[in-house]
Amino acid sequence: MLSGHSAGRVLIVGAGPGLGMAFARRALAGGSDVTLAARSADTLDEMVTHLGPDGGRVATLVVDASQPTALRDTVTSYADACDPAIKCALFNVSAWVPGGLNSNLNAVSSGLDAGVVAALAMTQAVVPRMLTQPSPRILFTGGGTADSPMVASVGLGLQKAALRNLAIALDKDLRETTIAVRTLTIRGSIAPGTEFDPDRIAGALWDVCDSDDVVHEFTGAGQ
Repeated sequence: MLSGHSAGRVLIVGAGPGLGMAFARRALAGGSDVTLAARSADTLDEMVTHLGPDGGRVATLVVDASQPTALRDTVTSYADACDPAIKCALFNVSAWVPGGLNSNLNAVSSGLDAGVVAALAMTQAVVPRMLTQPSPRILFTGGGTADSPMVASVGLGLQKAALRNLAIALDKDLRETTIAVRTLTIRGSIAPGTEFDPDRIAGALWDVCDSDDVVHEFTGAGQ
């Protein structure tokens, strides 16, 4: 779906040195230009440097997922002007909020802003111009806490459960368009050299673009 000269641009919101970097490499290898978006300009600059010669096809955008409205406005302005246009947008943000019953309510609320509301904000920003693209995709990075809650972070579980719900709802809402929404539930801790190596997960994310199903799982074994 995202191959060759029709690959367009891939936007990665929540880009970091792990999965974000791996997905950027996969997108570049597939012929796409890439835009890395995160709140730290220094992190973004380091990522571009680490991408080596391919860094010339990489743009950066400073956004803060904890401020969804500002994120939407920034991404909207960028999406309207960038060339090539965004054909795939990955939301790769989550906020660890420690605690169960006694979780800090403000921290839980802020986590939902960063991990869920910002995903909706990104989608609102990229959809208008995506409507002119062939087979565009919106991807959300999910987690096992969506349906396997852990007391250590009720807040993270709320984010991932809501994010899955959002993906399903948005895909239904966009069904009459060419845009599809997909989410990959990662059932393990991302770490290089393991079954949950970032490059392996990035490959799985790339593959779900061609699937007819909204919700997918990455369990590590045999993938």
